[in-house]
Amino acid sequence: MADANGKKSVDRRVAHCLRCHTPQDNLPKHLKRACMKKCTPEEVAAEVQKAKKSSKDWIRANRTWDYNDIVALLPHGRCRMALVRELLQRGFFINNMLHSADWEDLAGDTATTSTAATATTSTATTPTAPVAPAKAATSGPPSPEGSVSSRLLRLSSSSSSSSDSETSEPSWQKYVRSVSECQEILRVAKTDFLDVYRRLLVKKNVSNNRKTMYRYYCEAVVVLAHYQRPGVAEGMTVQEWVNRVRVGGRTVIAVSNQKTPTTQFSLTAEEEAWLQAYYAHIRPDDVGIGDCDSFFLSTKGNPVSNVASDISRLHDMFKLPKVASSQEIRRAAKTEAVLRFSESQRESVAHYLGHSTDVADRRNRMRMTEDTVTMAVRLDSVSDFSPHTSGQEAAAAERAPSITRDMEFSDFVERFPVSMDGQPPYKKERVEAGFPEDRFFYDKWRGCQYTEREKYLLSHFTQRKPSATEVGRLIKKEGWVTNHPKPEDILEKWCPAPKHIVENDKAILKSVSTQRWKGLAIKDFGGEKGQGVVATRNFTKGDIICDYHGKLITAAEGRLLMQDMQDEQGYLLFFKNHCIDAQTFPCECHPNLDTFGRRISHSRKDPNLKSLHCVLRVDGEDKDVILFRALEDIKVDTELKFDYGVNRRSPQQVSIPHSLMYPPRAHRICK
Repeated sequence: MADANGKKSVDRRVAHCLRCHTPQDNLPKHLKRACMKKCTPEEVAAEVQKAKKSSKDWIRANRTWDYNDIVALLPHGRCRMALVRELLQRGFFINNMLHSADWEDLAGDTATTSTAATATTSTATTPTAPVAPAKAATSGPPSPEGSVSSRLLRLSSSSSSSSDSETSEPSWQKYVRSVSECQEILRVAKTDFLDVYRRLLVKKNVSNNRKTMYRYYCEAVVVLAHYQRPGVAEGMTVQEWVNRVRVGGRTVIAVSNQKTPTTQFSLTAEEEAWLQAYYAHIRPDDVGIGDCDSFFLSTKGNPVSNVASDISRLHDMFKLPKVASSQEIRRAAKTEAVLRFSESQRESVAHYLGHSTDVADRRNRMRMTEDTVTMAVRLDSVSDFSPHTSGQEAAAAERAPSITRDMEFSDFVERFPVSMDGQPPYKKERVEAGFPEDRFFYDKWRGCQYTEREKYLLSHFTQRKPSATEVGRLIKKEGWVTNHPKPEDILEKWCPAPKHIVENDKAILKSVSTQRWKGLAIKDFGGEKGQGVVATRNFTKGDIICDYHGKLITAAEGRLLMQDMQDEQGYLLFFKNHCIDAQTFPCECHPNLDTFGRRISHSRKDPNLKSLHCVLRVDGEDKDVILFRALEDIKVDTELKFDYGVNRRSPQQVSIPHSLMYPPRAHRICK
């Protein structure tokens, strides 16, 4: 098939060159340029046809093997299993695989032949006794342990791990991971993890990166050490953690907020202490303003939604290979159980580690806490991971890339605290304090100071977006010469402040108290329209413009005032069960001012303001205040408008007489 340029697309059908034995996307071109440069076109074409015929013959006849032929070629059980696995990995097909009834015989034969193989000397080798060909079985019910081919792969991997440690294993024996390999991250990262744990207990400073690593490790304990699905860690709630039960020296946690019914797993006393440290010292800082019931939270306060990715990031932190999936470690545990446990115990493990929803539904519904503890203790014999640090784990941690520099930086900050007005320590001070000579900590200290200064500048402009001149003036006032954000960076990062920031902004509190709002003027438009409010400066979307000032009364009192007004213009703003009375003019607190909020015009189709209900601490007491926030950028001399909402209905809105619906300043209703 040709593309737009008239060239033939590559990889139409890969064919092997019979002369150099390499796969070629374009065999004719390869032959002309390499293997048959001096041959005629006819000879090249004949060679191409010969190669195509060879490929077809291989597909038709040579891609499929018979297991009995493999037994005849390789009587040695372990070698035969290795060949079978290699063929399956390379995409071959094997017919007449051994029946499940011969599985135990093959496992025993494997152990025997493996022992015999390690006993051979370097000068001579004696082959083991031939193994009788396995019974062929082309049909029959599937085994509960999975397909025969997958069991062969798993068993050959397990048997290879039982050989002498000095024997070098070929690369093909490492396709299937063992439980120990899947849990390698738990051993490698434990040293750094326990260091953070000790710092949390004594309330020492811990960086945010180390706290995140600690959470990743706790999630890995649930998934990799206790063979749980990632959904268990994602669905675990605070309530379930608080209601954990202690049985036989262990702690059982029941998790029900996931796709399968209630799942239980059992922690050791040390593991419980680790998760409790996260719950007591790290999670409260991540909860933020809005509380969340999930046990594991991200640094932004959201429930952790992808535990598998978190465990993968933990592997990246310590530069380990790609993480094993939860399914892979559960399969590895099931394979280990086949070799170690009795038939009834293997069945219990298979059900405990069952992947299907039906199996989980059937077993979890009747599982008791005692059964969970028993199964957890039994699976501990399969796992190489222990909460106690062993010499092997300490050696693995020493070989692995450590991330202690970040942890040392917390010591650096304790010795040289970061402040907005301070100076970073000189090289001599750093060396005398026992820290490295390089600039790593120095630059990181400056980065922390830069971040604090940036937050400080942004916090000074809550009400409205500043100009570059205003930001530069504040920087000059603070006396900062270097290591501070540029005014343009502050303008780019500025965004409307959230409600809780607005309620504590000193500039807004002062403007509400004094009713001195900058950038506004009352203008008489004449005729029926009357007076309105225009901008005398530019406002940015999200700026706080002014408030709707008046006396706060109840909604019932506001309705009585409406009945007395009849056809007069109304200055009443209703919200929830309250009403702001701007009808009484001038107000008692500002007798010499005509406030801006009561003069803002109505526009249902083209408003440029919206209301924001806040509770502000004004003059020593909490007051309900309605602020107006810009819906869009507002230019100079633009009239300010907002939608009164007088024609809408809700349980909290009052019915307004038709005669009071259309005057320029009708009774406002704030939603």
